[in-house]
Amino acid sequence: MSSPTRLLESHLGLTSHRAGLISARAFRSIFVTVHRPQRTHWTWKAEPADPHAVVLFPSGEGPDGSALPIGRFMPPHAAETIEWSGSNDVVAVWVPVDTLRDFIHDAPLRPLVLLPTPMVLAFRAFTLAIARNTEDTTSISRYAIERLLAEMVFGALLELYSSDLPERGQAPLVDRARSAMLLHREDPQFTIADLATELHVSLRHLQRGFAKIGTTPGDALRKVRVEFAESLLRNPDYAVLTIEEIAAHSGFSSALQLRRALRADGLPSPTRIRPSR
Repeated sequence: MSSPTRLLESHLGLTSHRAGLISARAFRSIFVTVHRPQRTHWTWKAEPADPHAVVLFPSGEGPDGSALPIGRFMPPHAAETIEWSGSNDVVAVWVPVDTLRDFIHDAPLRPLVLLPTPMVLAFRAFTLAIARNTEDTTSISRYAIERLLAEMVFGALLELYSSDLPERGQAPLVDRARSAMLLHREDPQFTIADLATELHVSLRHLQRGFAKIGTTPGDALRKVRVEFAESLLRNPDYAVLTIEEIAAHSGFSSALQLRRALRADGLPSPTRIRPSR
Protein backbone atom coordinates (compact mmCIF):
# COMPACT_ATOMS: atom_id res chain seq x y z
CA MET A 1 0.00 0.00 0.00
CA SER A 2 1.51 3.36 -1.07
CA SER A 3 1.74 6.29 1.32
CA PRO A 4 3.53 9.65 1.22
CA THR A 5 6.06 8.38 3.77
CA ARG A 6 6.91 5.30 1.69
CA LEU A 7 7.10 7.34 -1.53
CA LEU A 8 9.50 9.85 0.04
CA GLU A 9 11.71 7.10 1.43
CA SER A 10 11.82 5.14 -1.84
CA HIS A 11 12.59 8.12 -4.11
CA LEU A 12 14.59 10.42 -1.83
CA GLY A 13 15.95 8.05 0.80
CA LEU A 14 14.63 10.55 3.35
CA THR A 15 12.28 10.32 6.29
CA SER A 16 9.23 12.58 6.27
CA HIS A 17 11.02 14.92 8.68
CA ARG A 18 14.18 15.11 6.56
CA ALA A 19 12.03 15.73 3.46
CA GLY A 20 10.46 18.69 5.27
CA LEU A 21 6.95 17.22 5.15
CA ILE A 22 4.44 19.75 6.48
CA SER A 23 1.16 18.12 5.48
CA ALA A 24 -0.25 15.27 3.42
CA ARG A 25 -3.75 14.79 2.03
CA ALA A 26 -5.17 11.74 0.26
CA PHE A 27 -7.74 11.97 -2.52
CA ARG A 28 -8.33 8.27 -3.02
CA SER A 29 -5.30 7.15 -5.10
CA ILE A 30 -3.69 10.62 -5.39
CA PHE A 31 -1.68 12.28 -2.61
CA VAL A 32 -0.92 15.99 -2.21
CA THR A 33 2.02 16.74 0.09
CA VAL A 34 3.54 20.05 1.18
CA HIS A 35 7.25 20.33 2.03
CA ARG A 36 9.73 22.87 3.33
CA PRO A 37 12.98 21.24 2.14
CA GLN A 38 15.89 21.27 4.57
CA ARG A 39 18.35 20.96 1.71
CA THR A 40 19.02 23.03 -1.43
CA HIS A 41 18.45 19.97 -3.60
CA TRP A 42 16.72 16.60 -3.71
CA THR A 43 18.40 13.59 -5.30
CA TRP A 44 15.56 11.75 -6.97
CA LYS A 45 16.19 8.00 -7.23
CA ALA A 46 14.70 5.78 -9.92
CA GLU A 47 12.17 3.24 -8.63
CA PRO A 48 10.73 1.60 -11.77
CA ALA A 49 8.42 -0.65 -9.73
CA ASP A 50 6.85 2.33 -7.96
CA PRO A 51 3.27 2.89 -9.17
CA HIS A 52 3.38 6.70 -8.72
CA ALA A 53 4.63 9.60 -10.80
CA VAL A 54 4.85 13.06 -9.22
CA VAL A 55 4.34 16.69 -10.21
CA LEU A 56 6.39 19.14 -8.09
CA PHE A 57 5.47 22.83 -7.75
CA PRO A 58 8.22 24.85 -6.00
CA SER A 59 7.89 28.47 -4.94
CA GLY A 60 10.40 31.29 -4.84
CA GLU A 61 13.94 31.33 -6.21
CA GLY A 62 16.70 28.76 -6.59
CA PRO A 63 19.73 28.66 -4.27
CA ASP A 64 21.65 30.99 -6.61
CA GLY A 65 18.82 33.53 -6.78
CA SER A 66 17.58 32.38 -10.20
CA ALA A 67 13.91 31.73 -10.88
CA LEU A 68 12.82 28.15 -10.35
CA PRO A 69 10.84 26.27 -13.02
CA ILE A 70 7.11 26.57 -12.38
CA GLY A 71 6.95 22.81 -11.99
CA ARG A 72 8.48 19.42 -12.77
CA PHE A 73 7.04 16.07 -13.76
CA MET A 74 8.96 13.02 -12.53
CA PRO A 75 8.03 9.46 -13.59
CA PRO A 76 9.00 6.64 -11.22
CA HIS A 77 11.95 5.47 -13.35
CA ALA A 78 13.58 8.93 -13.46
CA ALA A 79 16.82 9.83 -11.66
CA GLU A 80 17.69 13.52 -11.32
CA THR A 81 18.96 16.19 -8.93
CA ILE A 82 16.33 18.86 -8.27
CA GLU A 83 17.39 22.22 -6.79
CA TRP A 84 15.23 24.15 -4.30
CA SER A 85 15.48 27.18 -2.10
CA GLY A 86 15.51 26.05 1.52
CA SER A 87 13.20 28.91 2.55
CA ASN A 88 10.33 28.07 0.22
CA ASP A 89 7.66 25.40 0.11
CA VAL A 90 7.25 22.64 -2.45
CA VAL A 91 3.88 21.05 -3.22
CA ALA A 92 3.91 17.52 -4.65
CA VAL A 93 1.07 15.72 -6.44
CA TRP A 94 1.59 11.94 -6.45
CA VAL A 95 -0.40 10.31 -9.25
CA PRO A 96 -0.60 6.57 -10.04
CA VAL A 97 0.94 5.81 -13.41
CA ASP A 98 -2.03 3.54 -14.17
CA THR A 99 -4.31 6.57 -13.85
CA LEU A 100 -2.22 8.44 -16.41
CA ARG A 101 -2.27 5.42 -18.71
CA ASP A 102 -6.02 5.96 -19.04
CA PHE A 103 -5.09 9.17 -20.84
CA ILE A 104 -1.69 8.76 -22.46
CA HIS A 105 -1.79 5.06 -23.39
CA ASP A 106 1.74 3.98 -24.40
CA ALA A 107 3.36 7.41 -24.66
CA PRO A 108 6.82 7.34 -23.03
CA LEU A 109 7.06 9.02 -19.64
CA ARG A 110 10.18 11.07 -18.99
CA PRO A 111 11.17 13.91 -16.65
CA LEU A 112 9.76 17.21 -17.86
CA VAL A 113 10.07 20.86 -16.84
CA LEU A 114 6.57 22.37 -16.86
CA LEU A 115 6.10 25.63 -18.72
CA PRO A 116 3.87 28.49 -17.48
CA THR A 117 1.02 27.73 -19.89
CA PRO A 118 -2.60 28.54 -18.94
CA MET A 119 -3.20 24.84 -18.21
CA VAL A 120 -0.15 24.50 -15.94
CA LEU A 121 -0.89 27.78 -14.15
CA ALA A 122 -4.46 26.63 -13.49
CA PHE A 123 -3.18 23.23 -12.31
CA ARG A 124 -0.70 24.91 -9.95
CA ALA A 125 -3.34 27.28 -8.54
CA PHE A 126 -5.78 24.42 -7.97
CA THR A 127 -3.10 22.29 -6.30
CA LEU A 128 -2.04 25.12 -3.99
CA ALA A 129 -5.67 25.72 -3.02
CA ILE A 130 -6.11 22.01 -2.25
CA ALA A 131 -2.90 21.95 -0.21
CA ARG A 132 -3.95 24.95 1.88
CA ASN A 133 -7.49 23.74 2.56
CA THR A 134 -7.50 21.67 5.75
CA GLU A 135 -11.26 21.04 5.88
CA ASP A 136 -12.55 17.48 5.71
CA THR A 137 -13.91 16.39 2.34
CA THR A 138 -16.71 13.99 1.49
CA SER A 139 -16.14 10.78 -0.45
CA ILE A 140 -17.77 12.38 -3.51
CA SER A 141 -15.56 15.48 -3.38
CA ARG A 142 -12.46 13.30 -2.91
CA TYR A 143 -13.43 11.35 -6.03
CA ALA A 144 -14.03 14.57 -7.99
CA ILE A 145 -10.71 16.09 -6.83
CA GLU A 146 -8.89 12.87 -7.75
CA ARG A 147 -10.30 13.02 -11.29
CA LEU A 148 -9.58 16.74 -11.64
CA LEU A 149 -5.97 16.34 -10.51
CA ALA A 150 -5.44 13.37 -12.85
CA GLU A 151 -6.90 15.27 -15.80
CA MET A 152 -4.83 18.36 -15.00
CA VAL A 153 -1.65 16.26 -14.98
CA PHE A 154 -2.73 14.83 -18.32
CA GLY A 155 -3.50 18.28 -19.72
CA ALA A 156 -0.07 19.58 -18.71
CA LEU A 157 1.65 16.55 -20.26
CA LEU A 158 -0.42 16.81 -23.43
CA GLU A 159 0.62 20.44 -23.88
CA LEU A 160 4.28 19.54 -23.51
CA TYR A 161 4.07 16.50 -25.75
CA SER A 162 2.26 18.42 -28.49
CA SER A 163 4.83 21.24 -28.31
CA ASP A 164 7.67 18.71 -28.45
CA LEU A 165 6.62 16.87 -31.61
CA PRO A 166 9.80 17.50 -33.63
CA GLU A 167 11.75 15.65 -30.94
CA ARG A 168 9.45 12.72 -30.27
CA GLY A 169 7.68 12.38 -33.61
CA GLN A 170 4.07 13.03 -34.52
CA ALA A 171 1.71 10.90 -32.44
CA PRO A 172 -0.96 9.13 -34.52
CA LEU A 173 -4.00 11.34 -35.11
CA VAL A 174 -6.44 8.87 -33.56
CA ASP A 175 -4.34 8.61 -30.38
CA ARG A 176 -4.13 12.38 -30.03
CA ALA A 177 -7.87 12.65 -30.67
CA ARG A 178 -8.69 10.08 -28.01
CA SER A 179 -6.46 11.87 -25.50
CA ALA A 180 -8.27 15.15 -26.22
CA MET A 181 -11.63 13.37 -25.89
CA LEU A 182 -10.65 12.12 -22.45
CA LEU A 183 -9.68 15.64 -21.43
CA HIS A 184 -13.04 17.09 -22.53
CA ARG A 185 -15.37 14.12 -21.97
CA GLU A 186 -17.24 15.81 -19.10
CA ASP A 187 -18.16 18.85 -21.22
CA PRO A 188 -21.46 18.26 -23.09
CA GLN A 189 -20.71 21.33 -25.25
CA PHE A 190 -17.51 19.77 -26.63
CA THR A 191 -18.16 18.64 -30.22
CA ILE A 192 -16.25 16.87 -32.95
CA ALA A 193 -15.80 20.25 -34.67
CA ASP A 194 -14.16 21.52 -31.47
CA LEU A 195 -11.96 18.42 -31.46
CA ALA A 196 -10.78 19.05 -35.02
CA THR A 197 -10.00 22.68 -34.15
CA GLU A 198 -8.00 21.64 -31.08
CA LEU A 199 -5.99 19.13 -33.13
CA HIS A 200 -5.42 21.69 -35.93
CA VAL A 201 -6.89 19.44 -38.61
CA SER A 202 -9.95 19.67 -40.83
CA LEU A 203 -13.12 17.82 -39.86
CA ARG A 204 -12.85 15.72 -43.01
CA HIS A 205 -9.24 14.75 -42.19
CA LEU A 206 -10.31 13.75 -38.68
CA GLN A 207 -13.16 11.62 -40.04
CA ARG A 208 -10.81 9.90 -42.49
CA GLY A 209 -8.42 9.05 -39.66
CA PHE A 210 -11.16 7.28 -37.69
CA ALA A 211 -12.58 5.63 -40.81
CA LYS A 212 -9.26 3.78 -41.17
CA ILE A 213 -9.99 1.96 -37.90
CA GLY A 214 -13.64 1.35 -38.76
CA THR A 215 -15.40 3.99 -36.69
CA THR A 216 -16.23 7.71 -36.55
CA PRO A 217 -15.06 10.50 -34.23
CA GLY A 218 -18.62 10.86 -32.93
CA ASP A 219 -18.89 7.19 -32.03
CA ALA A 220 -15.47 7.30 -30.34
CA LEU A 221 -16.43 10.35 -28.25
CA ARG A 222 -19.71 8.73 -27.26
CA LYS A 223 -17.86 5.59 -26.20
CA VAL A 224 -15.42 7.57 -24.05
CA ARG A 225 -18.36 9.22 -22.30
CA VAL A 226 -20.23 5.94 -21.93
CA GLU A 227 -17.21 4.29 -20.31
CA PHE A 228 -16.91 7.19 -17.87
CA ALA A 229 -20.65 7.16 -17.08
CA GLU A 230 -20.53 3.41 -16.49
CA SER A 231 -17.60 3.80 -14.08
CA LEU A 232 -19.53 6.47 -12.14
CA LEU A 233 -22.66 4.34 -12.03
CA ARG A 234 -20.75 1.35 -10.65
CA ASN A 235 -18.86 3.43 -8.08
CA PRO A 236 -20.62 3.43 -4.67
CA ASP A 237 -19.17 6.89 -3.95
CA TYR A 238 -21.60 8.25 -6.55
CA ALA A 239 -24.66 6.38 -5.30
CA VAL A 240 -26.12 9.63 -3.93
CA LEU A 241 -26.26 11.20 -7.42
CA THR A 242 -29.31 10.90 -9.62
CA ILE A 243 -29.08 9.46 -13.13
CA GLU A 244 -29.54 12.99 -14.47
CA GLU A 245 -26.53 14.15 -12.44
CA ILE A 246 -24.45 11.17 -13.59
CA ALA A 247 -25.32 12.07 -17.18
CA ALA A 248 -24.21 15.68 -16.62
CA HIS A 249 -20.93 14.59 -14.97
CA SER A 250 -20.07 12.35 -17.93
CA GLY A 251 -20.78 14.80 -20.76
CA PHE A 252 -24.39 13.95 -21.70
CA SER A 253 -27.03 16.64 -21.99
CA SER A 254 -29.71 14.52 -20.29
CA ALA A 255 -30.45 11.16 -18.69
CA LEU A 256 -32.33 10.22 -21.85
CA GLN A 257 -29.24 10.84 -23.99
CA LEU A 258 -27.20 8.73 -21.57
CA ARG A 259 -29.70 5.84 -21.78
CA ARG A 260 -29.62 5.97 -25.59
CA ALA A 261 -25.82 5.99 -25.62
CA LEU A 262 -25.69 2.98 -23.27
CA ARG A 263 -28.19 1.13 -25.45
CA ALA A 264 -26.14 1.91 -28.59
CA ASP A 265 -23.14 0.22 -26.91
CA GLY A 266 -25.20 -2.83 -25.94
CA LEU A 267 -25.28 -1.92 -22.25
CA PRO A 268 -28.25 -2.09 -19.88
CA SER A 269 -30.04 0.96 -18.48
CA PRO A 270 -28.36 3.11 -15.80
CA THR A 271 -30.57 1.69 -13.04
CA ARG A 272 -29.49 -1.84 -13.94
CA ILE A 273 -25.80 -0.94 -14.09
CA ARG A 274 -25.92 0.75 -10.69
CA PRO A 275 -25.46 -1.79 -7.84
CA SER A 276 -28.38 -2.31 -5.51
CA ARG A 277 -28.15 -0.26 -2.36
